Amino acid sequence: MELNNHTIREKKLQKLKNNLLIIFIFALITFVYTIVLLHVGQLALTSDSSFHFSRVEEIYRNLSEHHLFTFIASYTFNHTGVGNFLFYPAVFLYPWALLRFWFNPINAFIIWYGMFIFATLAIGYYSMLDFSKSKTRSFIFAIIYTIAPYHLYLGIYNYVLGEFVAYTFLPLVFLGAYHVFWKDTQKWPLLAIGISLLLYSHLLSVYLASLILVCLLLGKLIVQRNFKLERILALGKSVILAILLSSFILVPFVTDFMNQKIAAPKGGFFFLMTAQQLIDPSISNTIAINRSVGIVVLLTAFLGWYFVKENPRERTIYFIGLILLCSSTTLIPWSSFKHNTIILNIIGKIQFPYRLNSYSSLFLSATASLGISRLMEHTNWKYPKKFVWVAFVLLSFIGYYGSIQPVFDRIIAANHNFLTKDKGNLISLPINALINKNNYNNIFSYLVLYGETDYYHKYPAKDAMAYNQSIYNNQVILGKRVVKATPKVSANKITYLVHKNKTEKNINLPVIAYNHTQVKLNGKRVNYTRSFRGTVQVKTKQKNNQVTVSYQPSKFFYVSLIVCWLTWAGLALTWALKQKLGMRLTGTGRKLRR
Repeated sequence: MELNNHTIREKKLQKLKNNLLIIFIFALITFVYTIVLLHVGQLALTSDSSFHFSRVEEIYRNLSEHHLFTFIASYTFNHTGVGNFLFYPAVFLYPWALLRFWFNPINAFIIWYGMFIFATLAIGYYSMLDFSKSKTRSFIFAIIYTIAPYHLYLGIYNYVLGEFVAYTFLPLVFLGAYHVFWKDTQKWPLLAIGISLLLYSHLLSVYLASLILVCLLLGKLIVQRNFKLERILALGKSVILAILLSSFILVPFVTDFMNQKIAAPKGGFFFLMTAQQLIDPSISNTIAINRSVGIVVLLTAFLGWYFVKENPRERTIYFIGLILLCSSTTLIPWSSFKHNTIILNIIGKIQFPYRLNSYSSLFLSATASLGISRLMEHTNWKYPKKFVWVAFVLLSFIGYYGSIQPVFDRIIAANHNFLTKDKGNLISLPINALINKNNYNNIFSYLVLYGETDYYHKYPAKDAMAYNQSIYNNQVILGKRVVKATPKVSANKITYLVHKNKTEKNINLPVIAYNHTQVKLNGKRVNYTRSFRGTVQVKTKQKNNQVTVSYQPSKFFYVSLIVCWLTWAGLALTWALKQKLGMRLTGTGRKLRR
């Protein structure tokens, strides 16, 4: 009995040591991946950078005022009260905002970026370990998947940070689906957790991942012609759990977005690329363009068949990756679908077919890890395997820094022309704007490069530009008179001091109105109407007025938050109990055998 207990403790201790070692190795690798970026201390901003940096700035300032939740933009986005925090998840921006309290703004971003590089390594490793039971393959997969050029393009080159964060959790989503559709239905919570973490990151990634999962399910039904009751129940439980975990993300959509004619990014098929346009940058392994999947993924697409031909499961993974890779190019005639309403409404929401590169990178990295691990395990090396592993990691460092060289090239090309503060012209942030810790705040004197007017209300096309400009220029409309005003702002609150004459009955503020927007006129809460430009409008007879606009979510939002926290706590407690019970059962079983 004592011997068995001792053996159990030894195995448990060894498992803990192994896990700590792999975490330490990934932490060390992450440090090497990020240390040069920290040393440079400069960033050249483009694309979605100012959108996300502005969102983090809003959260940071609200936290500074001891307000945990951010609903509308009062400090940033030109004080328009736009609700991109309501409809674009901001959960994983909070760690970045918190880092601002300890580090300068540039280092805070780079450390946050490193956190998700580390998380991608860890989640990739443990997901593949669950799938393959091979530590060698899992380690290789984690490295290849993490430094895939499309992932780095999203994170450190083009700052498409919602999709960058979502990339971290894709292995968990598809591991969960694998268990629900084919393997161990008892692991159904993995699918729910993966989908929930995607929902916390990037809604479009949830939509795209769900489309792929539906295709996989239909493929299973066509090939195997069955879907057992236990799998139906596991899928149903996953859906329910995902809703419970993400309810606080979904509630604002139901209460303030649906049927409200709010503008969102346009659907369709844009930035199409040929197969040749994918191959060329992939060979150079660059992250300077969204078409690159990298040399490893590309070679796997051409050579992967050799390693999977005798294994149906691996063969399926390879073909899925190959199909997704081809689908990101004009080998699929995307242009011909632009006038097909059904396809446009279903698939057109992805906007850019190159977004499939995240998913092709996932599946083809799995195939690459299989091939490389077999080569490493079955080749008679002249040197000990530890040296081979060290060589592989060193090679990853070379590949990583070779890929992100365009990040440094862009900084050098800026030639120390740092972003200056906008002098009131209110223009979009210049492309490749160079910033450091000293001029960082100049970002917020410009219009966001892409996304400034996302989640405004929809207008007739002929009026859209004029209405949008009047809002972000802070123009108050008093009858036929237009007045530019500067608001007083605080967390989730925007206040205007307005002086009008007797003939002007309405005050039309440049603050977006949503279902749960609240208005106070001269200290008293009043009803308001939605103006022709989708903003707050109040009626008053007084000449001097103080109008304060804020956002107060529905009670369901706070209920959903409590439900989410309790569900996470329940999952953690259930896992802990299973671990403890499993250990006890193991000890009891050995005692009986003895």
